[in-house]
Amino acid sequence: MTACGINGWQRARDVEHAVIMLDGAQVEAFIEDGFVRIGGAFPAEVAAACREIIWRDIDGDPDDPDTWPRPVIGLPGYADEPFLAAVNAPRLHAAFDALVGRGRWTPRDDLGGFVVRFPGGGPAVVDGWHIDASFPGDDLDDYMSWRVNVASRDCALRMFFLFSDVGEDDAPTRIRVRSHADAARVLEPEGEAGLDARELAARADAATGHRPVAYATGSAGDVYLCHPFLVHAGQPHHGTSPRFLGQPKLEPARPLQLEGGDSYSPVETAIRRALGRTSAV
Repeated sequence: MTACGINGWQRARDVEHAVIMLDGAQVEAFIEDGFVRIGGAFPAEVAAACREIIWRDIDGDPDDPDTWPRPVIGLPGYADEPFLAAVNAPRLHAAFDALVGRGRWTPRDDLGGFVVRFPGGGPAVVDGWHIDASFPGDDLDDYMSWRVNVASRDCALRMFFLFSDVGEDDAPTRIRVRSHADAARVLEPEGEAGLDARELAARADAATGHRPVAYATGSAGDVYLCHPFLVHAGQPHHGTSPRFLGQPKLEPARPLQLEGGDSYSPVETAIRRALGRTSAV
């Protein structure tokens, strides 16, 4: 598909969906459960164009499993036009406004990191329960030294972009429902410094093992918007087609505020509620 073709299709969908907002029940579900799925957030045709670019970059043939790397491959951020069309879809921008606050998030100029999971049932390092870190620690090159604090410095949302159809056998990301509340309580005593990724993974896993598990299944073009503290994990792929997943974060335009505000966003409210500072949106 040409860039012109993608732009034309995107404009048509934009007119249809630009005014669709999250309703009150969806916002409350985000606060309580830690995530919400936006079905059809961007067109399936855009997802297909993105997959074509990724296949080219990994030198793989979608019709020849012998050319597929296994079990998983990580890729850096993409700024090609179809990826920008996905991350800047008006439905998503409206959802960002609803969950983070209008004018309180920073638009992305790329789609961030990708994880492509291939069939075969092999385990990978990303299969452990964890929270994605958001700000650097002592070593910029060592991801496990990156950190998270209770004010969610440098992260307003975590997102799972489905660039392929994902069923139960296709290694859907596992999500511990309401685990973001437990993680907030783990982080509160650690103050501004927070915890590094390694320590947080161990403590968050221990604190959230009782939570029910949901799976990030859906169709190409769906997006899961997740609280920054949501505990999640990968899993082996037992299906037949590779799973393409974008995992960008949304950065705040200004730091999140947990005290002294006139009003609080759903992201902030979820943390405040977990810490016993409020019971209402």
